[in-house]
Amino acid sequence: MSHWCDARDPRLVRYGVALLLLVLVGILSLTLYPFDFSDPWPIQPWHVLVFGLSHGVDMLQNVILFVPLGVALSWLLAGFGMGRRGQISGVFIVAAVVAFGIECAQLLIPGRTAALLDVLANASGAALGGWVLAPLVIPVVDRIIRAGLSIVQRVPAGVVVGGMVVWLVSAGWVQIHWQRATLPVNWSERYTFQIGAASDGRRFWPGYVRFVALYDRAFDHADAQATLTPDNAFARAPLLAYDFTHYPPAQVGPLVRPLVAKGKLTFTTEGVGVGYQCWLMSDEPLTGVAAAVARSRAFTVVARLAPRDPARPAEGLMINYGWQIDSHNISLIQSGPDLLVRMRLPFTRPVDDRPPLRFADVFHDTQPQVVVFSYDGVIARLFVDGQPHRQWYAFGPGEVLVNRLLPVQSHQIGGWSIALAAVLSVPLALAGLPWRYRRWWVWLPAIVGPLIIGGVLWLAVAQPLSIVMVCWSGITVLVSSTVIRWFCSLYL
Repeated sequence: MSHWCDARDPRLVRYGVALLLLVLVGILSLTLYPFDFSDPWPIQPWHVLVFGLSHGVDMLQNVILFVPLGVALSWLLAGFGMGRRGQISGVFIVAAVVAFGIECAQLLIPGRTAALLDVLANASGAALGGWVLAPLVIPVVDRIIRAGLSIVQRVPAGVVVGGMVVWLVSAGWVQIHWQRATLPVNWSERYTFQIGAASDGRRFWPGYVRFVALYDRAFDHADAQATLTPDNAFARAPLLAYDFTHYPPAQVGPLVRPLVAKGKLTFTTEGVGVGYQCWLMSDEPLTGVAAAVARSRAFTVVARLAPRDPARPAEGLMINYGWQIDSHNISLIQSGPDLLVRMRLPFTRPVDDRPPLRFADVFHDTQPQVVVFSYDGVIARLFVDGQPHRQWYAFGPGEVLVNRLLPVQSHQIGGWSIALAAVLSVPLALAGLPWRYRRWWVWLPAIVGPLIIGGVLWLAVAQPLSIVMVCWSGITVLVSSTVIRWFCSLYL
């Protein structure tokens, strides 16, 4: 056992604080992010907490997740002079308190499962890290830090500034390049327009459609409120639109195609009735629509819909601009009370066009509603009867990068881009190191960097998420550089 963890040492305090900051950010990010948008509060929350169970893989993950926390806490307590037994006891208690707080918070977070067994697994993992890894790792960490600082003090500050400038240019290019993959520029011109089912009659949807329209621009709240009737919707220059008050439907727009009835349709005051092997589809592909959307890099679908069965669990294609059931340019799908939206983007996968966007509790009954789905290349919004839905999705370059390896799920949209901004900003914190011939201008790239990393996305598309990324980048650089300077003061 190393003497490091048996005696008071100010270096251990600083090592522990530095690692603790990183570990807490990682743990809270992994444990408190929502997994879906279901009802967050269980009927009997404390019963769920006390009697909830986790399977073996979850338990193992919970143990491993808190091992670094145990290492950081052990170093911190050792630095204040606490003995080994006191360290392990303190690590176990603090980790258990943190884990219990996380489990209680997960009762309020959609898609998360809370269980007291996870608290035991977390605390055990922390105790394991403090007892086994903390004394083994600290000598190696100390040697690496000392060797790194000796190199830093020999590197001229001008070289560092040049490296930061190169990094900023590269980071800006990465942000712009991958942001373009969120734009709807790869829609197929070969797809047809379908109402009530796919082109082959599968995944049918029982319900009524009064009117539907497709636009090559994004709608805001005022636009959504102004398209509650067919006349108003058609007056806003759609690419194509259909009014099913009468049959054949009134057709509006430069790219509209005649619809062909498949099966025996019904007509009521609510519009055309589809479902159960009855649907409508255009008699030819919508040539020109994809090109118009690619030019504007935005689109909106407006439809007045009335489901026959709001609780129907099977997915049904209400409006589908695609081909069969797995190929979509844009599709509106009923799944019980929820509305699913699948749209084709350059980073979505070819089979099922992930990610499916889920908007919860849209269909409460069989009453008709005007549904407006709008996408401007970054933000996906839904309006129901002119009012914004509580959920919205922000796409960014982080989702594109991750989706090259793994399918991004709807609960992750927006999170990976903020994480990417933080990662790209971390190297700017090197301005806090004691470089040779240090001057005030070493700080300039670190100050300007967050503005470039967050704001450069405006060059590809108007990015409302940029202000969040700028703030997060700035916080990352500020906190990291402050910790680095405080950390290095031990050796200067």
